[in-house]
Amino acid sequence: MFERYTEKARRAIFFARSAASHHGIAEIDTRCLLLGILRADKDLMSRLLPSVSGEFLMLPASSEELAKLSAEVEALFPETTQKIATHVDIPVSDAAKHALAYAAEESARLEHKSIEGTHLLVGLLRANGPEAACLKAHGIDLERVRREFVQGAAISQPKTEQVSDWTRAQMELFWALQAMPADRQEAAATLLEGLASGKFEATGTSHNGPFHFKFEDKRNDLS
Repeated sequence: MFERYTEKARRAIFFARSAASHHGIAEIDTRCLLLGILRADKDLMSRLLPSVSGEFLMLPASSEELAKLSAEVEALFPETTQKIATHVDIPVSDAAKHALAYAAEESARLEHKSIEGTHLLVGLLRANGPEAACLKAHGIDLERVRREFVQGAAISQPKTEQVSDWTRAQMELFWALQAMPADRQEAAATLLEGLASGKFEATGTSHNGPFHFKFEDKRNDLS
């Protein structure tokens, strides 16, 4: 069943089984799957969680943010002191089977050769179990996860196949815009449109006082 899974995806399943045993539940459900991903693929989760942004720079989420999400998922389980022994077979719940099927479907749709943590997250979000609300509360929805397929591919490219500096700058700018509050995105888009046109001028007031900004790109001016 897990032949196409990457090593991290298989470890996520292993940790999901461990979570079911630890919480004393009779099935490996979608809550367990998310805990498994959180333990097996911290790099992926740190990229998906809201992060500190600077000028064209997106920094990974802190370990505290990862711990907070893990604690919220743990809180979805009923309190129990009875654990299931590791040698006892624990089946996969129907909801978790649906999530795994969605993950395989996502991989096939994108024509990927393997199934990894990103596909599993898509599966969990589509299955829409109780843990999906935890993900969405942290800004991790289907659109955000599917963007990771593009961003993650660019990051993992061999050095000889890296995109140009200009293309990378555009990508980083896009990520920075995505991290902006919705009420600021429109103003940022207007600024970019003006810069792209080659001429831009703005007057206003900031916390430092009045300002006047003028930009004119004359590189293509042939007159």
